[in-house]
Amino acid sequence: MSIHQVNPADHSGANRNLNNYVAKQVVAQALGLNTKPSPVENEQTEAAGTTPSQEAEPVLVSSTVAPASESESEEVSLPPVSLPLRQYAGEAQLMAAILDWQRNLRKELEADNLATEHPPAGSDSNYRAKLVVAKAVGLQPEPSPKEDEQSETAPGLEAEPLLVSSMAAPAPELEEADLPPASPPPRQLPEPTLPLPPGVKRGLPTHTSQDFRHLPRHVWLVRDVFHGGEIIILWGESQAGKTALLLDMVAAIASGSDWAGHPVTPTNVIYVALEGQIGVRTRVQALEHDRGVNHLEGIHYVFNPCNVSSEEDVNELALTALKHDAKFIVIDTLSASIAGMAEENSNSAMAGMIANVQRLTQMTGAAVLLVHHCGNDPKRGARGAYALHANPDVSIEVGRSGEDRYWRLAKGRDGEPAAGWFKIEGVSFQPEHETEPLKSIVVRHVEDAKAPAALPSPKTKAQERADEALKAITLQLHVAGIGVDGEQSPGEATHEAISKVVAQAFKDKCDNGEEGYGSNHRAKNVREAIQSLIDAGLLILHEGKVRLPR
Repeated sequence: MSIHQVNPADHSGANRNLNNYVAKQVVAQALGLNTKPSPVENEQTEAAGTTPSQEAEPVLVSSTVAPASESESEEVSLPPVSLPLRQYAGEAQLMAAILDWQRNLRKELEADNLATEHPPAGSDSNYRAKLVVAKAVGLQPEPSPKEDEQSETAPGLEAEPLLVSSMAAPAPELEEADLPPASPPPRQLPEPTLPLPPGVKRGLPTHTSQDFRHLPRHVWLVRDVFHGGEIIILWGESQAGKTALLLDMVAAIASGSDWAGHPVTPTNVIYVALEGQIGVRTRVQALEHDRGVNHLEGIHYVFNPCNVSSEEDVNELALTALKHDAKFIVIDTLSASIAGMAEENSNSAMAGMIANVQRLTQMTGAAVLLVHHCGNDPKRGARGAYALHANPDVSIEVGRSGEDRYWRLAKGRDGEPAAGWFKIEGVSFQPEHETEPLKSIVVRHVEDAKAPAALPSPKTKAQERADEALKAITLQLHVAGIGVDGEQSPGEATHEAISKVVAQAFKDKCDNGEEGYGSNHRAKNVREAIQSLIDAGLLILHEGKVRLPR
């Protein structure tokens, strides 16, 4: 912080020196510095025969720590500052002293302003000294009453030579009481704490809702069933009619005719037939014969191996679809496509396969349908990893009830839940190039039939274990009943005895090869199964005994 010297006006030397001395004396007292005697004291000291003090003249308020220029060093020197009440160092020490003395000086000046019109003798000179120092430290006090009366004749304060210090903001070390009350800071979200790696220059494109009208929208490929560009899994048990139903759908999409009462958007189709290729060819001929056409245009069949978990194969399939401008691709079946390359019970493998198929849809804009099988229990859905249930956009179930068959939208993105009934009908025909008739099947959709109800959700393993536990408990309590020591206790048994019965039932299931009943967590599974039955009200626990509800 720099020190500026104000040029003095022409006044008598005695008056100027006295006023300067008074101002410096006040600052020195505020800062706790030693001062050298005034000119009058020097004269009195010389008359008394003593040597005047050689201490350096104190400087007015200054916060600089840099050495003064040569011209300034001739006039003033910086004595050490002593602050007994506040322990600060360097510039903070001087600024703390200035702030303390400013407050005291302000109070005294306010008291002077409230004084009477005839202040005591000497008060005016005291006021002038305080005013000089106040100006030096940046305060603006009101003039004294006597100054008001003599304003026209008295010399201005600006005429006195002053050393003015340009004060900086209070140091952070100062006490809170020394700072003016600050308004609470506004809420501010966190700033970045991790810099971007070097070389990152490209961001991602963004859009606002105003851009949406120019971006692609969903278009139904089969209305209320699936859109273009989606991934569909069509699954069902063996002999349910999956391939026959799918060929019927492909023919409708390629020809632009409704399918099962649902309008379609016509497009070319790529049909990858990897199972029963001879049977597929015969069914296609039967379908064309039934429709009265020589061949269905727009459908291109692939009989070569094509693994959808292989990036190279998917790239070749994409090129084929683009070549024929096909927006619908069928993989029949998924298991034949990934055989030996990916494990369908592995979530990571199936998630990777779906990601590869998603890339196929992005390269072609086509919807991709995967034909898949269900497990031993159709109620549990498509077989394999959970990713096959969760990751596709649409899931279509194909099932049978006696001679009747149905399809049902088990999972879809938009639209009303769709479903329908169909029948398989045998046909016989003889192509021109064949020497004897061929037999195959075609699909007949049942119109105005009540849509099949959704099958109950597959039970979890915990629910299956609870069912098995209830069977075992019911059998024991109804037949003989058991107690802790094996005594007869018809209709009820202790919790410990019931646990033994359930544990034995779980062991039997494990010995028969059932999953989820192993010995690793058997004790835990037994406790959870019994507790779930109690919570559901299927068992009553009272005073340590378990019984069935009456």
